[in-house]
Amino acid sequence: MSSDLSSDLRERLRRLGVVRGARALPPSPRRPVAVESVLPGGFHETPAGRCWLARTEYPAGHAHGRLSLESFLALPPHTLAIIGGDPSLATVPLSQALFLDTETTGLSGGTGTMAFLVGLGFFEEDRFVVLQAFLRDPGDEPAMIGFLAEFLPRFRWLVTFNGRGFDVPILQNRFVLARRPFPLDGVPHLDLLVPSRHLWRERLVSCSLTALERDVLGVVRDQADIPSGVIPLVYRDYLRTGDAREIPRILYHNRMDILSMPVLAAHLGRVLLNPEGETELSGEELGALARWYGQAGWDAESLLRAALARTRPGERRARYLTELALSARRRGEWARSVEWWQQLALEAPNRVEPAVELAKVYEWHLGNPALALEWARVALRRAENLPPGPHRERGIADIQHRIRRLERRMLSPKFF
Repeated sequence: MSSDLSSDLRERLRRLGVVRGARALPPSPRRPVAVESVLPGGFHETPAGRCWLARTEYPAGHAHGRLSLESFLALPPHTLAIIGGDPSLATVPLSQALFLDTETTGLSGGTGTMAFLVGLGFFEEDRFVVLQAFLRDPGDEPAMIGFLAEFLPRFRWLVTFNGRGFDVPILQNRFVLARRPFPLDGVPHLDLLVPSRHLWRERLVSCSLTALERDVLGVVRDQADIPSGVIPLVYRDYLRTGDAREIPRILYHNRMDILSMPVLAAHLGRVLLNPEGETELSGEELGALARWYGQAGWDAESLLRAALARTRPGERRARYLTELALSARRRGEWARSVEWWQQLALEAPNRVEPAVELAKVYEWHLGNPALALEWARVALRRAENLPPGPHRERGIADIQHRIRRLERRMLSPKFF
């Protein structure tokens, strides 16, 4: 093969798969691909310039995993207040929620971090819309800020996943640097990361949104997705080379994050309101729900009982037994509290607390000092096996004082 082949012929041979002598062929240059040729949408003009907007619409009934997007709209508002721990969420109109997620130039935040993609999800009539503002160039940021300043005031409240600690502060910083007020300051904000950790941290290794999609919501992302930790590197590579081939994967990742928020909120609400109807809940999840019920002032006993039935003996089961015993004690149900303390004393033979509590109940509420004395002696034997330290010494002293008092009472003529 002649060494003076034209570059055009070499390239045609390469495309046809001719590889003999390929080492002598010069590498085929990678031609940059512009954003306009790979992304949907177009330019949005503002007084500060133009930014790129991509709009994707879904029917409100679109299934994202096991639930539809519109299942969010069926949530009772008071449930949002419990999920978010914020009473102001009880009054928000669900249809005026904004689901927000950003992709940034860094994962640590701070004033040097820029949001190069801002994803906005919202319900519009019978559709769910995802609007994505993308910075083709950092110089387009004033136009993006201008668009957001105009668009965000449409919404009454905010839903994010880790937005309180990441997305919102980053956008606030960018608005401050642009000398503009942030339109979402002060609006009710439901950050789904906190309740998700509350419910699933004991069951799942990770409470990231992609982990919750896989393990809880039944969402399967396709191969177009990209790991979140890689996204800043891909964007910086795009700025360096001008090649936008990988940018659609970032928009896909951001879009999936936004679609998962309404169904995650709906799932949290369904579990909170009807845990008995969720047959796949684990003991850990039922125990977490029981604590949630307790914080809301609701009766959690049935949930704790269900958690016990689905939990093997160990630290978690001991915690549920303790909560049941304390709950019965608060209600003055002394005989029932004895049942729970006795079960805990049996399952946790090294614990001092159940034996002490049984001594108290039998002495002061059930009028049986003989049994109270027996349990106090059990408590002393257990306390003596504790590691040395001030806590052990104080515990032993208190138990010995109780034993002496009970022994004197047993010897009193009034006892016979």
